[in-house]
Amino acid sequence: MTVHRRPAAHVRPVPQYAGLQTCGRLASADASGGGSTFWARTSGAVAQARRSGGPRRQVTRMMPIGVPRVPYRTPREGGWQWVDIWNCLYRERIIFLGKAIDEELGNQLVATMLYLDTENKKPIQLYINCSGGDVVPCLALFDTMKYIGSDVGTVGFGACMGMSGFMLAMGKKGKRYALPNTRIMLHHPSGSARGQASDIHNEARELMRLRNYVNQVLSQATGQPVEKIQHDFNRNKYFDTSEALEYGIIDKVIRPPRTQVLGV
Repeated sequence: MTVHRRPAAHVRPVPQYAGLQTCGRLASADASGGGSTFWARTSGAVAQARRSGGPRRQVTRMMPIGVPRVPYRTPREGGWQWVDIWNCLYRERIIFLGKAIDEELGNQLVATMLYLDTENKKPIQLYINCSGGDVVPCLALFDTMKYIGSDVGTVGFGACMGMSGFMLAMGKKGKRYALPNTRIMLHHPSGSARGQASDIHNEARELMRLRNYVNQVLSQATGQPVEKIQHDFNRNKYFDTSEALEYGIIDKVIRPPRTQVLGV
């Protein structure tokens, strides 16, 4: 009895870089081994950039679906390595505050500033686009900014709400910036308490102490009287960049340079 076997279906290998986009199209492996060819082409571009003296950032030709990774040249060793975009910016002394400030994020930002300050005393830029956060981690970050020898400038973009607006105003005077469409909102710290009447009384007293301290710090940073700070921030108070500049929260609005019209 003769057994006829079905021919095995041709199985194409899964592309190694199916999640990467290069030159406007997905990199896919063809029958000639496109995945390895793509890797060889990318490695060759990085190797060529090492030998040349031109701009280093032009070798980036692909964009991951997740966190972008870019080639970075270490200053002391001179070698190249692929790092995520946030790590690259940290090494350039640029820190991003992009989510609500809690204890974990506050500790990370404090540790990053302390490390950068031990490297050298060059200025640090803190970019803020945040919905707010807890009072205590923000005060810990504020204390660190005043303690280290490096000047910490702040740049607001997107939205700076609540305690993140407070952090925007706590930058080095003269180095507090905001992009034109930044929304800024400030209000008094709030909290909740439960338990016995004595416990609630103690929590309320501590909250009032923090509130008065934050108002005094904002008064020193903005030049506004403490009474005005207390009155203005009883409810959510919103600022556009012009109002924030007049109030003393920021020092300058970053606008694109004007192009000169020919013949004018």
